[in-house]
Amino acid sequence: MKKRKYAFFLGIIVLCLAGCAPSQDQEKYLVSEDETYESEDPRNYEVKDNKALYKDGEDVITMYLTVGKGNAEDGTDHTWTEVNSYPLTYYEESGIEPYKCEAVLQIGDDTGPVRGEFGYGERAANATVQLRGEGASSQQQKSYRIKIKDGKGKWEKQKTISLNKHLADPVRFKNRLAYSLMEEIPQMLGARTQFVHLYVKDKTEGEEGLFRDYGLYTQVEQVNRTYLKNRNLDSDGSFYQAGDSFDWGRHEGELRLATDPEYNVEEFERYLEIEGSEEHDKVIEMLEAVNNPKVPVEEVVTKYFDRENLYYWMAFHILMGNKDVLKGNYYLYSPRGVDRWYFISWDNDSVLKEEYEFFRENTYERSWDYGIFTYTDTVLFDRILKSESCRQDLDQAVEDLRSHYLTEEAVAHRIQEYSSLVQKYLYTLPDRTFARVTEEDYQILADHMAGEIEKNYEYYQESTQSVWPFHILSPERENGKILLNWEDGYLFEDGTVTYQVELSRDYSFRDCIVKTSIWENRYEAGELPAGQYFLRVRATGENGILQDAYEYYRTEEGSVCYSTLCFYIQEDGSVAVLEYSEDD
Repeated sequence: MKKRKYAFFLGIIVLCLAGCAPSQDQEKYLVSEDETYESEDPRNYEVKDNKALYKDGEDVITMYLTVGKGNAEDGTDHTWTEVNSYPLTYYEESGIEPYKCEAVLQIGDDTGPVRGEFGYGERAANATVQLRGEGASSQQQKSYRIKIKDGKGKWEKQKTISLNKHLADPVRFKNRLAYSLMEEIPQMLGARTQFVHLYVKDKTEGEEGLFRDYGLYTQVEQVNRTYLKNRNLDSDGSFYQAGDSFDWGRHEGELRLATDPEYNVEEFERYLEIEGSEEHDKVIEMLEAVNNPKVPVEEVVTKYFDRENLYYWMAFHILMGNKDVLKGNYYLYSPRGVDRWYFISWDNDSVLKEEYEFFRENTYERSWDYGIFTYTDTVLFDRILKSESCRQDLDQAVEDLRSHYLTEEAVAHRIQEYSSLVQKYLYTLPDRTFARVTEEDYQILADHMAGEIEKNYEYYQESTQSVWPFHILSPERENGKILLNWEDGYLFEDGTVTYQVELSRDYSFRDCIVKTSIWENRYEAGELPAGQYFLRVRATGENGILQDAYEYYRTEEGSVCYSTLCFYIQEDGSVAVLEYSEDD
């Protein structure tokens, strides 16, 4: 009886399993009866960052660099002292390659190289090292570019390692902060960053001593062909770093096809430094469309740019207050077979710096470089911002970033994490000697940085209601009299623009020759004797928001007089304008 009972229950189980289990046909069918066969349009190809690259690692990587003198064949026959002696401008002016030397790069901890890490057990040179960063190379603490030799592998999938001191950044973590925030934003292309504690032993002059502590650096992933390969992107596409002089103008005389008999690489790279293919037809076609007023800017953006990448890139730097974003601090990339161009950010240590400007200069005044006006003095962005539909797309990106990615809470959390870590190094030797602010002021800056995003959002809103910045033009002599000129101020909404015009012999404008308000963009100042003059022109719309001109004058004391043009009337009656740039 017991055996039958067990057999009965076993039969029930078998029947249940048979009824519940899928049939063989159900298991093997991957295509359903109503399967659709619509394929993705190849024109919808998108360039996306590889977010899997951004993994949490150690707070600080320790690097050991043993430097030695190499040979003339590969240009490494220089001492460590020579490598550190000259800024990169010296090599450009001399027409020679920057000095470098050989090195053994090893990764470890505070006790030395660690087994299993890059370079462990290496005795022969596995890398070369030289200075990096034109501005950084003139500082007392240097930044370095370490290039791993062929056949010696890679560190973190990278052959070139950029170590940056970021001396201009008082908190020493803003570049990493910016890139870490980009990691979360799907529409943006960022770069991996890591804090590095660097030790160097100099054997180029026969020294056999101890490793010297070089303090804290930020390692930033080099944006190059390897960068593209690590993101499964076409590494032979069109790829440029925007130069300081690149204003999105056509520049037919310099930006030519490589097959043009008058093509000159040096002239080309005054505007766009070539990082990829030298087939420049794509970038020239794009720039011709950008500079063609007959082609609506909406069509230009749709055909030649990834809309989301473009607007989120603009919005990110507006909210982060990055006034230097267009000063050579981005790359343009377009894979083969694709018309669209993508923006990749670079060198973001000018973000969230307004609080520091007040620390550094008691007379600091916010001028025109805020909100949309960070972008308005360039052809492409000028056209974009004068389009209502483009501004709506930008506004949506700003609102999305502010609400979901750049919230004060999220940014403050990152700042607290990085500031606590960096302070341990910055206020101990060797970095303590070069700290820009006291430890107390450092904490004040760190505490206020996250709040700047909301201020920048308010500045953005204000900038959409203000008169645009404009240029003061060179004064002219007409019928023996001096005529003052400036561009028309632009307003989104129709309305009257009023210009406040002041002309003085001193930059403080205490004793004005002319002081008036007019609606025209010119003023006859009459006959003026030879000498130095200062012209200040500012504009207001009907809402009363005051706007500066682009021109400024830097005094001998180092302060800045915004919206001011300095000019001279010569003894022969001719007019000469003082040419001034940020580099002076």
